Amino acid sequence: MFETSVFLTILIGLFSLINPLGGLPVYISLTQDMTEENKLKTLKKTCTYIILVCVVSYFIGVYLLNFFGITIPALRVAGGLVIFRSGWQLLNVKHKKEISGKIKEESDKKDDISFSPLAMPLLAGPGSMSFLITLYAGRNDDWHKAIWQDVAAIIAIIIVSFSIYFIFKYAPRLMKYAGQAGLTSLSKIMGFLVIGIGVQMIISSVAQVVKNIFLELQQL
Repeated sequence: MFETSVFLTILIGLFSLINPLGGLPVYISLTQDMTEENKLKTLKKTCTYIILVCVVSYFIGVYLLNFFGITIPALRVAGGLVIFRSGWQLLNVKHKKEISGKIKEESDKKDDISFSPLAMPLLAGPGSMSFLITLYAGRNDDWHKAIWQDVAAIIAIIIVSFSIYFIFKYAPRLMKYAGQAGLTSLSKIMGFLVIGIGVQMIISSVAQVVKNIFLELQQL
């Protein structure tokens, strides 16, 4: 059966990590010289790339890690640190701004900015990718429940991508009504959630490592 709690956890976590509200000012800056037609075309391609990056990260990321000999606990600690840092930057209103200068410089040299730098690294960055890889690695052993988690993850990814499309499409209206202060307040709320996700990933990984060590000592 479809588990609503799992779906909401993935949806809220992924939306907080991608944080389209934090990337909105950068998007407006990068597309200010485009026509409305080109903006929509770029936005559609960006959302499509975000779906592809997230789905590939979710289903294939674990196997890539195994190929390079990276364990899931190591990824959780590394991903947790990256996510914690992103959340901290959100609380201090720095998230997605510290690389905006480099992104602007890169985008000026490219005709198509939908994949890079918009989809990656501005939106679907290391934090969201490690979050999805960790989710897949922690799937339930019961194949029936695992399939429903996969379905929930795909639906959540699609919903987040659609939300990005509508938020960016109506960016001028959002900026007009919410203002910079409103977006900053929302980003701080997102930052708090993101920090929680990062801390939880680190705690879960450390707890698993300690448990494994304890079990190995018992077998001696």
